[in-house]
Amino acid sequence: KGGDTLNLKGKVALITGGGTGIGAAVAKRFVADGARICITGRREGCLDEVIASLPTGAATKCPGDVTKPEDTERMVKTVLSFGEKIDVLVNCAGLGGMGSITDIDPVDWRKTFEVNLNGPFLLMRAVIPHMIKAGGGSIINISSLAGLRCQPKATAYSASKAALNMLTQQVAFDYGRYNIRCNAVCPGFVYTDMVAQGGLGKLAEKIGTDILSLVNNVFKDIPIRRPGTAEQISGICAFLASDDSSYITGAVIPVDGGTAIVDVFPTGVKRAMLEMRR
Repeated sequence: KGGDTLNLKGKVALITGGGTGIGAAVAKRFVADGARICITGRREGCLDEVIASLPTGAATKCPGDVTKPEDTERMVKTVLSFGEKIDVLVNCAGLGGMGSITDIDPVDWRKTFEVNLNGPFLLMRAVIPHMIKAGGGSIINISSLAGLRCQPKATAYSASKAALNMLTQQVAFDYGRYNIRCNAVCPGFVYTDMVAQGGLGKLAEKIGTDILSLVNNVFKDIPIRRPGTAEQISGICAFLASDDSSYITGAVIPVDGGTAIVDVFPTGVKRAMLEMRR
């Protein structure tokens, strides 16, 4: 669960990937904290569901693909028309390209970088001039623990998120003089639909268990002893969007229950598989 609300009253935010998972949780948290938002995503039905759950007039949508420059320009125009400014950009749209370097299809490699790195680049490129004119803003890039340490066969995903971390710091360096802050949030394991449909979901099916049982078993080894939730990630995003974080920029922040300080994947997955086969 999220914590107490932060003061985002009067702020206008653009949130990519806002129809599901972490993006949807960020959208709901921002509105609860007083912001007005525009959410984007490729599945319009998901966007409609999120908006229907929010107070009337608090949110609008702009269906589109963050890898297409014409779509990102339209997203920015939509939020400016809706809120007359952009105080906060949350780059949450993401893709998990899996496979070792000799296994992954080059098409999947390129697509992963297009969504995870080029998408944020295009959105920041489109938004920053408006933030400069307005006197500042906050950019929050949703990266991953995979951008800080390796995970099994996460070649494209890890490389794209590591690049996003450096892009975040470069933007913070170049635009801090305009009062534009840019930070990266690096979630550890967060249970979302993307995870359920990904590698761990397939592993759970292969060994004859369900994804939640597998995840709970694996994450017995981390300090907080459980996976994260999208709502917990939304809390740090609300903080970074608020004026309470006005002196934080260029930070790459793990939000992972302590996963980064233990070697959970090699030991945890193997132990979970062995225990569940008994």
